[in-house]
Amino acid sequence: MADHFAGFSRGVEGFKASDFTTGTSSTGGLSMELRITDGAVRKVDVIKFLEACERFIEDPKQVVAAGFTFIDG
Repeated sequence: MADHFAGFSRGVEGFKASDFTTGTSSTGGLSMELRITDGAVRKVDVIKFLEACERFIEDPKQVVAAGFTFIDG
């Protein structure tokens, strides 16, 4: 199975399907994207990943260690 990507631009809330760009190649020019590389991934695994990402982004120590810079701190 090919890699699949879903991305959207900064400031988009993601409430409408049209907010997302999807496909089998990187969404490149967008601010953020999710990449799934294995066709055997379960939906629950993606949800757990997204929840873990939220915890990661909310932890200042993790953000600094990863080298991320956010305009709102």
